[in-house]
Amino acid sequence: MKKENTSTAFLDVLRWSATAMVVLLHVVSGVTAILSAEMTPDQRAVYYTLKALMTAGVPLFLMISGALLLNPEKEISVKKIFTHYLRRILLALLLFGTIYAVIELAVTEGGFSPDMLLQGFLNTLSGKSWAHIWYLYELAGLYLAAPLLRILIKNASRKVLEYGLILGFIFSSLIPFGEQLTGFNLNFTYPFSGIYLLYFVSGYYLLKYIKITPRLSAAAAVVTAGFLIVDMGFLKIFRVSYDSPFIVLLSACLFLTASGSGVRVSWMSAHRNLCFGIYLVHPVFLNFFYKFLDTTPLDLGYGGIPLFWAGTFFCSCLVSWVMQKISPLKKYVV
Repeated sequence: MKKENTSTAFLDVLRWSATAMVVLLHVVSGVTAILSAEMTPDQRAVYYTLKALMTAGVPLFLMISGALLLNPEKEISVKKIFTHYLRRILLALLLFGTIYAVIELAVTEGGFSPDMLLQGFLNTLSGKSWAHIWYLYELAGLYLAAPLLRILIKNASRKVLEYGLILGFIFSSLIPFGEQLTGFNLNFTYPFSGIYLLYFVSGYYLLKYIKITPRLSAAAAVVTAGFLIVDMGFLKIFRVSYDSPFIVLLSACLFLTASGSGVRVSWMSAHRNLCFGIYLVHPVFLNFFYKFLDTTPLDLGYGGIPLFWAGTFFCSCLVSWVMQKISPLKKYVV
């Protein structure tokens, strides 16, 4: 395995942190999706607050990808983007998306039949697999755009890049946020808007240009998280999603805190490839407990949240490790 560049080793810590956040996000969102009406006000406050805070996990994944892939000083050919990065995502999408779509069909129909394999494949192509697979569709699109984005970034000054990011933030986050608050819709469009594109490009921008003390960015992250806690726990004014300005700010602050501190953990760098496998398989365990055993963290009180999170994370990590030992999967998928 190649030795990790010490200047970007913090990205491995951030990758593991984002993976843990996404698993916890799905632990709590799986409960709120099916049992919200049965939860007490205190339970809803805790679960929805955790859901809001952990929403930053996916933006961090996108920022990490952008930081690694969009740097024009890093030699990455168009061929490598397509034959390595994009191929890996597409194969994972088709393989795991089809498996999960077939499982869903088999559960719905009360049994498996061979024709479900084709239907599961077609369902995956049309976006009808398990919910977490959406991220692979999005990442595949960003990888397709990466060669063009690398050229644009290479030839753009810092001010031009900042101009594009500011416009992206306004049209992808602030305007939707304002429309949510006021109910008044602005009929303006920006051709390069898209919250996931904003996270992707901002990962490179923050790593390249923004150098602030980790104490300052950590303090900003704490303030933003505190606001989300107060709102989700008590005020209940805002809808939290990936395009929320608060999630944009929280994600950026967490990224800058990690980059500014230069935090490194050797085993996280050595085993960073496990994170993708954890993302792919962790819903298997949650669905097994929630849908098959009809057991959720609510059954164990508030202690059920860390128990389900730790159990799901450990089991997914173990399965990911096993998949790394299967040569075709390691070479082409995970």
